[in-house]
Amino acid sequence: MKKIFAVFLFSHGAVLGQPSATKVPDSLFASQQWKAAIPIYENVVKAGGSTALTWNRLGYCYHNVGQLDLAIKNYLISLQNNPAPFLEQVVQSRLARVYSLKNELEKSFASMDKALVLGYTNMNELENNSDFMNARRDKRFEGKKKQANENAFPCLKDSRAKEFDFWLGNWDVYVRGTNTLAGKSKIESASGGCMVLENWTAIGGVAHNGKSMNFVDPVTGKWIQVWVGSSGIVPQNITRFYDGEYKDGAMRFVFDREVNGSKIIGRFIFYNEGPNQVRQFNEQSSDGGKTWTTSYDFTYKRVEK
Repeated sequence: MKKIFAVFLFSHGAVLGQPSATKVPDSLFASQQWKAAIPIYENVVKAGGSTALTWNRLGYCYHNVGQLDLAIKNYLISLQNNPAPFLEQVVQSRLARVYSLKNELEKSFASMDKALVLGYTNMNELENNSDFMNARRDKRFEGKKKQANENAFPCLKDSRAKEFDFWLGNWDVYVRGTNTLAGKSKIESASGGCMVLENWTAIGGVAHNGKSMNFVDPVTGKWIQVWVGSSGIVPQNITRFYDGEYKDGAMRFVFDREVNGSKIIGRFIFYNEGPNQVRQFNEQSSDGGKTWTTSYDFTYKRVEK
């Protein structure tokens, strides 16, 4: 009798004011002891200790021991218990997996769509989890993968983040109007398409290289370029170009700096001259914009792969 009463306390501790009764099944869940966790989770929900998370975990235990109908039943109860958006996304993706296993593809894609709307991003699961084997045979599946990838990397479909894509590529860089090679540059898409990364190497008498990060400022909606060269930790080696806008076929930045106590203002422009050529033009003024001096004027010519 004492043993039975001890088991009752253990299984219903949360009701009697003892430590949470879900601690033990949650530990089993974390260690993937699905079969052992099931009866304890069942006791928890029967005792009224049910939450959306508990029902989801009970469903996932049944899912992993192959009792698919019970998995679906518990997932659906989880959804009825007002899960937070992220948990709802998890439950819908798991329903999509179970329905795929049962070859109920309409239901699988319906749950997948709901998960995607909630921000589902698990490309590894979509590409490699065996539960999705049946769904992968359906032509709709590639579209779902694309949506998940766009959820993971939203800049890939953001038109603002793509405005500077004309500069991407491998380039030989010439002094404008000449055959004099000034340098080579590799311009890459980085950070999931949210940044354009410049990799510059000068050619000629002075060894010099540098990188710039180019991205849209989420506060202003304007482009920023942060350039860091190899000339040392000195002010003139680091420049922040700002207020970048793409208009009239060109990305236009401005910049300013102090040199010997005098303020210098500047304009920095990238002209899109077609799929294989970009003009990079930098000029500055020391008299508040009355007169301007060209700092450099380059033509980028795309290097064929």
